[in-house]
Formats: sequence, structure tokens, C-alpha cells
Amino acid sequence: MNILVVGGAGYIGSHMVKCLGKNGHEVVTYDNLSEGHRGAVTHGLLIEGDLQGNSNLEIHGAYDLTPGKELHVSFLNKDSDLTSLHQSLSDLIIVSQNVKIDTTNKSIIFVDTPKASFFKVVNHYFKFTLNEVNLGICSSAQISSSSILANDIRVGSNVVIEDNVKINDGVSIGPNSYIGKNTSIGRGSIIHPNVSIYNNVKIGKNVIINSGSIIGASGFGIIQENKSLNQVPHIGNVIIEDNVVLGASCTVDRATMSQTVIGEGTKIDGQVHIAHNVRIGKNCIIAGQSAVGGSSRLGSNVILGGQVGIIDNLNIGDNCKVAAKSAVMKSLESNMTVSGIPAIDHRKRKRLDVLISKLPEIAKKK
Repeated sequence: MNILVVGGAGYIGSHMVKCLGKNGHEVVTYDNLSEGHRGAVTHGLLIEGDLQGNSNLEIHGAYDLTPGKELHVSFLNKDSDLTSLHQSLSDLIIVSQNVKIDTTNKSIIFVDTPKASFFKVVNHYFKFTLNEVNLGICSSAQISSSSILANDIRVGSNVVIEDNVKINDGVSIGPNSYIGKNTSIGRGSIIHPNVSIYNNVKIGKNVIINSGSIIGASGFGIIQENKSLNQVPHIGNVIIEDNVVLGASCTVDRATMSQTVIGEGTKIDGQVHIAHNVRIGKNCIIAGQSAVGGSSRLGSNVILGGQVGIIDNLNIGDNCKVAAKSAVMKSLESNMTVSGIPAIDHRKRKRLDVLISKLPEIAKKK
């Protein structure tokens, strides 16, 4: 059963949370920690916040604030109009501590970060189950006898697992996926249906790879010789570190000689291409249809908007931001924000745009 405990970090509440957790219940604790202690909550999820209203609600799911849904939880953005809260059909709303609410017939939880808290609750209580594979190994799966598979894994229909693969605890592999030789997949990772993972790929813990993605195919390396084009052999591999998410239909090419690396915590949207020898740092965000050219390096906390192109052999420093539809043609120092084609400092780009917009008027005066 999913149970919300209000004030669960105090003496009595924490013992209740402990008891519920030991008996297999999914527990979320809300407490403002004015008298309780964070360390006292030993089971489930703790979110720091205050409750106003009815604490005996039975919540069946999560829903958008507008229009909302009865017996569901929603959240209010900091900048949202309070009218949306009052008009919502949802019975439990998560809002910012800074929001002033005088009267309402709804239950309100006040937190520092409403959106983050809301999705923690969603992830804990209402786990995403699309394409979930049954526990165990489907009879139609083809698995090499030399591979090592943990006991509590999920392997769907028509999955092919080649020689010397290692699958760790809690891994789920969706139907029609292919796992190449000498590949390892870390604990708790999810491989959705129709994913192809080539030989020698190393996937960390809690990685999610969505449908249609191809990991470890040969990169686009061409040598021109005597008027002919020859493909460069790619004998390196791909390393995907812990807690990475790859959207649907992504391609991550194997390195020519060493590794293509996607750093821990990085989140990549659908239809993104990562070329050979690329190294991406930790906690980067790459929006859909972007492409990173071969041998380029991205530091940590880099953000690429949608349809960004980065040519090969560039260095993009930590904390850089690249606006959507930009073309990065030269390396960027850390903390830069750029936009346009070619990408330049965003403030300079805006000044240029203003000047360009005035050119017709200037031409008329001449």
C-alpha cells in the first residue's frame, strides 16, 4: 500500500514509518523538521514541507493542475496564477513556501521546490510502468550459455544476449532488444524494447535507454585514398556511466580506438546523435535532434537546446549553455552562453539581431 505520513520525522511518526516500511508499504514522509530529525526517517522518501488541510486523503494518482482530477495530487509553479489552484479539481496541491493562500477547500503541502517534490512523489508512488517486462526470462529469448545473468532480472520476448554478457540485479530488457558480446549492464538499468547494444559496451547503474536507440555502432570515419572512400575500423567501445537517460532513437557511436563516454547523470532527449570518441561530462542536458561531432569534449553541466550542432574536435567547457538551433563552430570556454549560426556570445547575438532588424530602415534613408 502507498502511504503518506505527515510528521513522520518525530519520535512516534518515525517509528510508524519504520514499521510500515518493514511491512512492505511504500512510504512518503512530509515533515517540516521543526521538531523531527531527517536521520530518523529510515524507510521510504522524506520531503521537507508543511501540510495545511485534511491529512486523511486517499490519493489515487497524479495529474496536471489544470483541469486537475479528484483524489489526485498536482503542483503549482511559483509563477502560476492562484486562480488555477482554486479552479483545479485535484484535492492535494504541492506549492511553494512563498505562496500565500488564505482560504481553500483543498489540502496544501508547502515545500521549497514544488515541481521537484511533486515528481519525487510521482516516482515513488506511481511508478512508470509502460513496456514493463514480467520478472524472469521469456522462453523466446536467446541467451548465450557463457553470459552471467542475475536472478531478479526481466528479459522480454525475442531478446538476444550474446557471449560473455553480464546482467546485474534489477535489470529489465524489453522485447526484441539485442545485447552484443562482452557487454555489461549495471544494477537497476532499464533497456526498453527494440534497443541494439553492440559488443563491448559498458552500461552503469540505473541507466534508462529508450526504444529504438543504437549503442556502439561504428562511427562515421572515412579515409579518402586514390579517389576511393574507405571506412575507418572502429575497435573502441562505449561507456555509459550511472544514472544516464537516453531518449528514443538515439545513436551513440563506438570510439575508433578508445572510448566514447557519456558521463554520470547526463540526460539526453530523443533522436540525438553522439559521434565516435565524444566524451560528455557529468549532469549534462542535451535536447532533441542535437548532434555532437566526433572527438568533441563536453564538460560537466553543459546544456544544449534542441537541434544544436557541434562540429568535431571541439572543447565545450563546464556550465556552457547553447541555445536551440545553434551551430557551434569553435571551442567554448566554461560558463559561456551562446546562440545562432555560427554560435557566438548570446548577448552579442541579441545586439546583432537588433541592428539587422534596422537595416531596411537604414537603407530607405539612403
